[in-house]
Amino acid sequence: MAKSYGVAGVVACFLTRRMSLRGRRLSSDEAELLAQYRALTEDDQVAMRYLVGAMKSVSRF
Repeated sequence: MAKSYGVAGVVACFLTRRMSLRGRRLSSDEAELLAQYRALTEDDQVAMRYLVGAMKSVSRF
């Protein structure tokens, strides 16, 4: 579960900071995660956004 939270956290970062990401280069790990997210179907992307939002709402950090 900890690893999936890390992935979801990175995806959340991508989704919430799109504008700031344009000003810097992505690391190879970030680029890979972004490519995997973009490869999802639209329904799966929506589900991922809901999942990330739910995880952020219950996170203590």
